[in-house]
Amino acid sequence: MRELKISTSWVRGVVGKALTPELVVDFACAFGAWTDGGPVVIGRDTRRSSPMLRSAVIAGLLSPGCEVIDLGVCTTPMISFAVRELGCSGGISITGSHNDVHWNALKFLGPDGALLNAVKGEELLDIYHASAFRPASHDRLRPVAEPPDLMPRYIQHLLASLDTEGIARRRFRLALDFCNGAAARSAACLLSELGCTLVPLNSEPTGRFAHLPAPCPVNMVGLARLTRQAEVDLGAAINIDGDRVAFVLSDGEALSEECTLPLAALGRLERRPGPVATNLSSSRMIDAVAGRFGQTVLRAPVGESHVVNCALEQGAVLAGEGSGGAAALPAGMTFDALWTLGAVLDTMARSECSLAELSARIPRCEMRKGELRCLPDQAYRLLDRVRAGFETQAPDCSDGVRVAWEDSWLHVRVSTTEPLLRIIAEAQDPGRADSLFEQAMELARRSIAQELGR
Repeated sequence: MRELKISTSWVRGVVGKALTPELVVDFACAFGAWTDGGPVVIGRDTRRSSPMLRSAVIAGLLSPGCEVIDLGVCTTPMISFAVRELGCSGGISITGSHNDVHWNALKFLGPDGALLNAVKGEELLDIYHASAFRPASHDRLRPVAEPPDLMPRYIQHLLASLDTEGIARRRFRLALDFCNGAAARSAACLLSELGCTLVPLNSEPTGRFAHLPAPCPVNMVGLARLTRQAEVDLGAAINIDGDRVAFVLSDGEALSEECTLPLAALGRLERRPGPVATNLSSSRMIDAVAGRFGQTVLRAPVGESHVVNCALEQGAVLAGEGSGGAAALPAGMTFDALWTLGAVLDTMARSECSLAELSARIPRCEMRKGELRCLPDQAYRLLDRVRAGFETQAPDCSDGVRVAWEDSWLHVRVSTTEPLLRIIAEAQDPGRADSLFEQAMELARRSIAQELGR
């Protein structure tokens, strides 16, 4: 199976199989044409495949006459900031994000620094499929530009929304696991400005990930151990390209990545009230926090571009997903792990609480998550069978199949990043969550068996 996923805001695949330099050159050519040959910021994560794809991206962007500003190894939020700060026509982040080392991807950002929305993404895909690349003549080709040192300006951008003096007075000690990704340098700069002590883990940008990249409890065992042993105030696992974060309490208890958005909302909504945008698969914990401040929660299909676009259209002040990503709008246009970390430290400082005390303010729900591998051409037939199984509950089919009750909900959808069917159930009662999850999982398994003729 050729594992390739194409969305409106990115193209993602297994390197050397579906994701090849030839494909990347064509997508970069299409993006250069979409920007009408304007200046484009690029950056990459630390994967071994990223330098190769960087070369392909540069070749593709130079072809239509773009000026390419290469930031080297950096986070996706940093690229987003650079696009806006330098007034560029767009940006490309070369990163596989939460996927393992076999995968890589191109994330496409528009001139506003946000991932391309559906309309802009369709324009890009039309150019790609039509091969309407508009190559420039030799006299219009530009050299790759030397980037300015944007790190100090990016750090000041993050600090602008934080009580820096209050945080510094607490003299926080933090254990951060970077999974050998791109965020170590910017995190060290930010924490230095905040007067915090950093205890780093897996901070070398080797491209050999110490564990699977997604920031979630199963991948935070080493961090939890370090958090206990180093006597720090909290631990945090940061995603490879710096867009997601999950937390560990000082006693070593790893919090679900679903807790990240509610934790960020505690301080954000107190200082700047407004709606919160999230996706259909994120925990109802955010509804409880937003309700405490008299605010509403907007639900969009899964995916950062959908959530941020919904937030911008509806005037939300915070956007995020249960994967650990959060963004403060309109200052930030992408999920930013460092802003989220700073926001949690800010709330801890202002409230004079520990992270454990903050997390206790969030009513916990029981969530069950699972996945089943399936061929791409099977996935939507499977969803149709799941929809039929819950037809009496009037399911929401705007993104897969979602069924909601007063005390619980269930969501079954096709992954946009991997060849998987994702199943998520949440309820106040653990038994109810187990029952819903097993019911959906069994229905999906039977459907797959029918597809295989068993």
